[in-house]
Amino acid sequence: MSKKDPRIYTNLDALLAFRQDSRQFSLSPKYRPAGMLSGRHASTVKGRGLNFEELRQYQAGDNIRQIDSRVSARLGKPYVRVYSEETDRPVHLIIDQRLPMFFGSQNYTKSVSAAQLASMLAWQAFDSGDRVGGLVLGCQQNIQIPVKRSQENVIRLLEAIVSANNQLSLAKVKDKSSLSLLSQARPLISTLTSQSVIIFITDIEGIETSEIAELEVISQKSNVLLFIVQDPLEDDLSRAHGLSVSHGKQQVNIQSDTDSQFKYDQLYQQRLTTLERSLLVSAMPVGVINTEDSVSLQLRHLLTGEWQ
Repeated sequence: MSKKDPRIYTNLDALLAFRQDSRQFSLSPKYRPAGMLSGRHASTVKGRGLNFEELRQYQAGDNIRQIDSRVSARLGKPYVRVYSEETDRPVHLIIDQRLPMFFGSQNYTKSVSAAQLASMLAWQAFDSGDRVGGLVLGCQQNIQIPVKRSQENVIRLLEAIVSANNQLSLAKVKDKSSLSLLSQARPLISTLTSQSVIIFITDIEGIETSEIAELEVISQKSNVLLFIVQDPLEDDLSRAHGLSVSHGKQQVNIQSDTDSQFKYDQLYQQRLTTLERSLLVSAMPVGVINTEDSVSLQLRHLLTGEWQ
């Protein structure tokens, strides 16, 4: 297939077009995951916070809960701390575009599905008044886009995704795939505030089971959402029997038998089961996106519980 095949590689025009689809859902402070795995606890996205503006003498009508007792005691008069509501939140998207994502047996590769998902989430955050940026993990390099409140910055993020996506090739030998998504995002995570939203988009190869607890700790301070992109063939190897796999030059016919299915289950299914068990005791909202159905419809279902 051609490199231009939209099922294998995405492009900027395609990601820009998802802005319309992004208007079908919301990540407002009142949002509760409807179809996402959210463990044993209800989870909401924290709202925008408050910025401290000034300290001034108490006036009639002021909220007494805002009186600063230490300052008031020192000055001998009641003083209140005045805050203003933040007008936006920093939204960071961490998008995996490394070699393990370069696989697809259905309509799209996992890397393309992840790019589509990231585009809709970025546009939704921007159109809601939030600052948007993120980190794109590629097979050759990582690209970080600082959070800004501008349409141009969203487009910069999408361009970074397209660049990393179009560099994917089975001929590449150097890849950072051995490092987990979280390990590469730690410098960015250290800058998060209580109003920050950080959204991870990867597959089960990109997140270690042992890191779920660390993500849980991060979610106590900031908003954390995790999306796992999965291909149906990964979930059931028996579906591969009789299929041909190709990277454009060579082709291999797959013959699945009981022994190979057992070995595969030992590797992939065990990892998937362990990860799911860890997530079930977490308060983090977690969504699973497949490469077969429309990403737009899947995201709408995850965030609203509705299909359209």
